[in-house]
Order: sequence, then C-alpha cells, then structure tokens
Amino acid sequence: MSANGNGGVDCPDAKKCGEQDLQASSVTPGSMDVDSKPNAQSFRYSLNYPCIGRCIIINNKNFDRRTGMNQRNGTDMDAGNAMQVFKKLGYKVKVYNDQSIDQIQQVLSSAAGDDHGDSASFICVLLSHGDDGVFFGTDGPLELRSLTSLFRGDQCRSLVGKPKLFFIQACRGTDLDGGIETDSGPDYGTAKIPVEADFLYAYSTAPGYYSWK
Repeated sequence: MSANGNGGVDCPDAKKCGEQDLQASSVTPGSMDVDSKPNAQSFRYSLNYPCIGRCIIINNKNFDRRTGMNQRNGTDMDAGNAMQVFKKLGYKVKVYNDQSIDQIQQVLSSAAGDDHGDSASFICVLLSHGDDGVFFGTDGPLELRSLTSLFRGDQCRSLVGKPKLFFIQACRGTDLDGGIETDSGPDYGTAKIPVEADFLYAYSTAPGYYSWK
C-alpha cells in the first residue's frame, strides 16, 4: 500500500463505468463560459465513460522536526482503508507517503495536467496535520486552495463538468467539539462560481476545530 518519496503505489486499472449518476452541487452565475451539459436541469453527472477516474492519496505521517508536528499515528490505516474503498469503486489509486510541499505540488500539478477525457471523475484524499485553510507537507504548511485550484475549470479542461472530490483528514484549528445529540436535518451544499463548479470538499471537522482520527 505504501510508497515513499515521489513514488506511488498503483492499484489495478479502474473498472468500466456503468450507467450510474451522481447528484451535482448547485452553482451560481459567474465569469467562465462552458458548454452546457445535456439535460442540465436534472443536476446529474454522467458516468458513461471508459473509466470512473483516478484517486490520489497523500498520506503524511512523519514530519521534519523543525515544523514542531508530531507523528500521525493511525494514518496508515486511514490511507489503507481509503485505498481499498476507492479501489472497490473502480478508481485507479495511487498512494504517496510523507510528501514535502514541493512533492505535493508536483504530484497534483502533474495530475491536473493529465488528460482525464476518458474519466468520469477525480478524487484526492489528503491525510496530514492542518489548520483552517492549511494542509501540511512534511516540511511545512501550504494553502489548500493552492492545491484545489489546480483542478478548476479554467486550469484543467478535461475535468470540466465532472465531479472533483477532495477528502481532507486534517485539523482546521485547535478547538474541541464535544458534540450534541439531535435529530438529523437536511444537508446544504455550498454554491461556487463556475470555474470552481463540480467540486466537493469533505472535511473531517468543522472550521476552527481539531480533527480526531
């Protein structure tokens, strides 16, 4: 499962997509012009592509002592579980362990520059220390937006109109959430401008709070 440095671990090729749909998030009018999808009113993505897509997992466990960050025990299990889940869903998965700032940027810049024309979606799983809006490489912090923006519609044309899912297991602050029992309510999405349409950000915690593994 694991790989060190710039290397990654390849999983078997993704399965061919079936006739499935994912619910899309709503977007607000903005500045980018793109071809509208057929039957856009249905707010559904087509998965009728040769493959479901790629999944990149950044798994940072050990950090440079100068960062003051402790070892993230348990993260290898999280990475392994994520790899197995997305592999079973048909994604072509690569795991990158203990990546520096430059290595993370290189991995995701390369992925954004690839041709995803035969893919229905893209997934990125980020496992590391963090703060609000910040994700840690092994040698220091970088802004999450600098990574996710690589896949915007005006930067990665082959993923325009396709879901781009980011799962982030990292702290967003130091507050602790004790929780409260209540009846479940409806979920609400966040509107994005068109160049950032079709993104889903799934955090392990709310803004300002500590992330429990």
